[in-house]
Amino acid sequence: MLDWSDFADVQFFEKFSNSLGIKYYQAQFGEDIKAMEGEEVMVMGYLIPLDALGESYALSKNPFSACFFCGAAGPETVVELKVKAEYVRRYQTDERRAFRGRLQLNENSLEQFNYILIDAVPL
Repeated sequence: MLDWSDFADVQFFEKFSNSLGIKYYQAQFGEDIKAMEGEEVMVMGYLIPLDALGESYALSKNPFSACFFCGAAGPETVVELKVKAEYVRRYQTDERRAFRGRLQLNENSLEQFNYILIDAVPL
């Protein structure tokens, strides 16, 4: 199981997107977390809904009131869940749960989180 301290193996550098006209922070992952990319991993955290329908979720180190989206934590404290179709359901906000899936690292896309769990399955 990956611990949230494993996700802290990243540094962020300010960049500017000409196409979007905004500043953002680009991730540069450390060697330890890079070694886990593509591997099946397990992560425990709090579920945070990303849409009104309850079909997209993030797994957070912290509950909603102290999560990344509220400004109380950094982007290394959330993992985007790409839940396998047969496991998509409405989860409760702040439900503490473990998920297993394949770790994907994202340094460039502003459309996704820096950490993504592909084919995620609840445990």
